[in-house]
Amino acid sequence: MEPVLIAAYRTMLAAHPTCSVDRIIEYPQLRAAFLALVRPAAPDADEGDVFHGLNNLRKKSRLPRRSA
Repeated sequence: MEPVLIAAYRTMLAAHPTCSVDRIIEYPQLRAAFLALVRPAAPDADEGDVFHGLNNLRKKSRLPRRSA
């Protein structure tokens, strides 16, 4: 699941340069867009598990950084 989340996050950064994990979780529009990117590769993944995994990747510093 980690590669799927990282790829989805990378796509989100390209489309929304100011997004962050917090913003993806907080804003319904970003949240829905992120889930739409994850669903094709993980259709049965629980939404809570998706965002828990995303948050864990942030804590491990495994997510790409947005450009300054």
